[in-house]
Amino acid sequence: MPANKQLQGIDVAEITTYIYNEWGGEKTITDVKAVKKILDTCEK
Repeated sequence: MPANKQLQGIDVAEITTYIYNEWGGEKTITDVKAVKKILDTCEK
């Protein structure tokens, strides 16, 4: 799947929160600061 460069950190955090909660059975919220840290290491 190609990268979607329009997504912001908040978008990725919301998507991962949804996936973990709905499909993983967890009850957590993905922190935007943690996502931004990871996104900063990705190629642009």
